[in-house]
Amino acid sequence: MLTPVKDDLSVQQDSSPRQRDYNRRRFLALLRDEVAILRTLGMDHRRIAVQLDIEEHDVRAFCPKPREKDPRRNLPRRAVEALLHGRHASIGGRTVAKRSRHLAVIAAAYTWDELLSEPGVGSVTANQIRLWLEERGGMLRYGTADPQSNNTD
Repeated sequence: MLTPVKDDLSVQQDSSPRQRDYNRRRFLALLRDEVAILRTLGMDHRRIAVQLDIEEHDVRAFCPKPREKDPRRNLPRRAVEALLHGRHASIGGRTVAKRSRHLAVIAAAYTWDELLSEPGVGSVTANQIRLWLEERGGMLRYGTADPQSNNTD
């Protein structure tokens, strides 16, 4: 005759639902961040799904919804702060209000290396600035390690 083992049940009861939910939330938050980063880099839903090995409809669920009125991409706060207070900010004017009206001019004054050397700007933020600038018909100045440059010095 078989009797149930109580040790197995105690192991299952030790992991609380809160602990399991926390891990699931954490995983979903990390996945949402990955999708947002890949979307910011210009990848479409299908490529993101293949890259992360998830379904395409899941990628759409994690992507931010586009605005109907303004189809253009907005810069994240970190990028705006870097441009408003960076090394080329004075090109836009003396006040923050004037600089904010001339963000595209300020961004176009940067090279890729200069953007990466700004505090709080990494490759994702620099790519966001580059894509935002390209949507407005501008581009970064060419530098030595510019990813757009075809020069191999």
